Amino acid sequence: MTKQESLTFDFGGGLFLIDLPQPSPGFRRFISSWFFQDAAGRRVVTDPGPAGTIPLLLRELENLTENVDLVLLTHIHLDHAGGLAEFCARYPGVQVLAHPRAFRHLLEPRKLWDASVRTLGDIALMYGEPAPLPSTVPLLEQDPAGVIEVFPTPGHAPHHISLRVPSGGRTLFFVGEAAGMTLPLEGEGDSADHTRRPETGADLWLRPTTPPRFDADAARHSLQLLASVLRGDELLCYAHWGASENPRERVEQAREQLEQWFRLIAPMRDRSPEEIVDCLLTQDPLLRKSGALPRDLLERERRFMANSVRGMLES
Repeated sequence: MTKQESLTFDFGGGLFLIDLPQPSPGFRRFISSWFFQDAAGRRVVTDPGPAGTIPLLLRELENLTENVDLVLLTHIHLDHAGGLAEFCARYPGVQVLAHPRAFRHLLEPRKLWDASVRTLGDIALMYGEPAPLPSTVPLLEQDPAGVIEVFPTPGHAPHHISLRVPSGGRTLFFVGEAAGMTLPLEGEGDSADHTRRPETGADLWLRPTTPPRFDADAARHSLQLLASVLRGDELLCYAHWGASENPRERVEQAREQLEQWFRLIAPMRDRSPEEIVDCLLTQDPLLRKSGALPRDLLERERRFMANSVRGMLES
């Protein structure tokens, strides 16, 4: 792989985002995995991603590390943890930290797979079916080293957690999808630097991730929890996509946007999710720069936004 083809983005301080594009139009700058060393010196990967892109992830990691000691899972949806078993086979002795409600699904993923196929259809098939995690892989619900703080942040999923981790002289806060998703806008270049400068509503693409079965009350509580525990000096690391040095501002924007979507959707419950998405794209100020998105990314976003609308309608 040439330097130009690398899918690894250097965020400085030993923190790397690895993009995991999928074999479908628009499925780039969407799924990612993070690699870093924590304050205990452990080599850590957060959310290794779908089964289908584990070979790609392993290839990128070869340029960064000889081994991985710990995997952090914000949650176990296919796009975050579907490839965990294959990943752990590459790194014998690796430990996995996740919500305890996720353990049985990791060990026996059939129920998760069937539900994912029902909800996502061909997207689930593209991600790939997860293999059972061997019972020999140590599963943790807390960090035995006492370095990583774990916060329950359900809503997007009942087994969703967020994690605060000291690393390289700064603090990383992996928020998964508890505070929505963001992505680069057209013209901001291939560098990850755009995620590390102050953002305003005028230059930010942010949207909720509220798929069926979405728990609105839990999501609200999770955002309130994040707002209360953030110190303000953390780097907020998203599962989809990038990071922000303005964690409090981003969480507040996510809280406001979630409530705005509920207000906007309420009088349109008799309309299709696709029609509601059309309205959201014109009425939500954080989505009005949709014209700056490449066409393939916008089509992907419209599809996932419709799924988020379904989750809100059913909540």
